[in-house]
Amino acid sequence: MFILHLFSNWKWTGPAEHALNLCHMLKSRGHRAAFAYGMPPREGIDGIRERAEELGVETLNFKLRKHLNVMDNSRDVWSISRFIRAEKPDLIHAHMTNDNLLAGISAWAAWSSVPVVRTSYEGEGLKGTMRNRFLVTRLTSGLIVVSERAREADVGNFHLSRDRVWKIDVGVDTNHFSPRAAAPHIRETMGIGAEDVVVGVVARIQWHRRFDVFLEAFRQASDKMPNLKAMIVGRGTNMIPVAVEPAKRMGLNGKVAFPGYKRGDEYVDMLASMDIKTFLVPGTDGSCRAVREAMAMGLPVIVARRGMLPEMVDHGKNGLVIDDTPDELSEAMIRLASDEALRRRMGAASRQTAVERFSLDKEVREIEAVYDTLLG
Repeated sequence: MFILHLFSNWKWTGPAEHALNLCHMLKSRGHRAAFAYGMPPREGIDGIRERAEELGVETLNFKLRKHLNVMDNSRDVWSISRFIRAEKPDLIHAHMTNDNLLAGISAWAAWSSVPVVRTSYEGEGLKGTMRNRFLVTRLTSGLIVVSERAREADVGNFHLSRDRVWKIDVGVDTNHFSPRAAAPHIRETMGIGAEDVVVGVVARIQWHRRFDVFLEAFRQASDKMPNLKAMIVGRGTNMIPVAVEPAKRMGLNGKVAFPGYKRGDEYVDMLASMDIKTFLVPGTDGSCRAVREAMAMGLPVIVARRGMLPEMVDHGKNGLVIDDTPDELSEAMIRLASDEALRRRMGAASRQTAVERFSLDKEVREIEAVYDTLLG
């Protein structure tokens, strides 16, 4: 089977990683998967290209802007339609809004009946705009979503047939993200002792990610548990006013570490240095990849009752689902931090959930079944 994947962005994001992992897994299972992504504005920018090369994924060069651009879209339609006529892919898999539009129009321009399937990474479903309605009802043969919440919303908002909307859990590499001992030098570098319990956050540091709630909850919890420490992994242009300065005002110097943005093995080591993972607000990746990775590492997770998060965490089994107020989050932190046996039980259950639900192998097999259905 030959699948052409379109991704209208050049930046390395959660959806980009999902799409590239899928191409890599399809290749490993004997399919041809070509990945076309947006060209960065200049050379040397850390984007998708490096990761595609690392995975050995076949790549194609189109403009593929993230947002609608009449001139570039017209050029892409011409190029993609020529590619469809010449290479005759069995199926086109779109991953973003603009490439969904390009896929459908290019297939039409090529006089091709090639099916177009779209993956939506919106955990609460696509917005009910006229543009989205046109895309999913007129230019898409099937829709893959990442949560039951999104499936119900999209079926209802766009009057879609349920047998053409599939909920498939986004996979993570459960071999790479797996339980391991914390690297002592990492904790030592951040002033974290052997007896300290670390509650961590992995997120882009932005105003809407509710760092004010996290820091206030941590302040309350650490007043009662002096050995509780916090680690905030991520970056953002407003990092100082959003998190660093508030932590100082609360007197949390020495208790909250800011190691910055990490990737690769460094990122895995950061997760391994945590005892508890918190996640309050889904970001641009509505599938909440950071939660899946933490669960694969065997961490108990505290999540807010927002979006698709309650679908991922079974309250009381592999983590805690809370209303994200400082008081509730503080109580959840104390409950897990004060009970090592509970953390171990929930961590083991998290790992089991990740292996059973979030493996790349499971994801690719389920997507293969969607392809087979669309191809008849």
